Amino acid sequence: MISRDDLRQAVIFEDLPDHLLDLVITVSKPKAFEEGEQVFKEGEPAGMFYMVRNGAVLIEQDISETTTVAVANLTPGECFGYSSITEEHTFSSSAICTEASEIIAFDTKALFDLMEKNHTLGYIIHSRMNKIIAQRLIRRTEQFLRALSTHPEIHELQE
Repeated sequence: MISRDDLRQAVIFEDLPDHLLDLVITVSKPKAFEEGEQVFKEGEPAGMFYMVRNGAVLIEQDISETTTVAVANLTPGECFGYSSITEEHTFSSSAICTEASEIIAFDTKALFDLMEKNHTLGYIIHSRMNKIIAQRLIRRTEQFLRALSTHPEIHELQE
């Protein structure tokens, strides 16, 4: 059973009133994963949004056929699977549990239906998702620039 306190671990839901949390609980379900088990794979259809209830999840992205890069290590309270809220509806990365984990899965279509019916809920969740996605974009840009600054060919161009 998922509780209000479980959902309050996530920034997206942390201070929602009880009646709104109760609505969100109706579109969520707990899932258990073993260490090394994949939650989803890059390129798969994205119909669920997730939150780490306990355990840890590694987000990876393929940058070539032979190279995969870890882009985030998520801990309890952090959400992932943001691809499910985009027009693409396919996952742009893979999620693997790095230890036995409990994940809360939210049916994205059902969550959107709730947000359509309750505009306050929709506004709050979308605003918070936008903030989180913007923070991740900034973090990834910083990672990219750090990696680029150490690339040998870039140093040759600067000389």
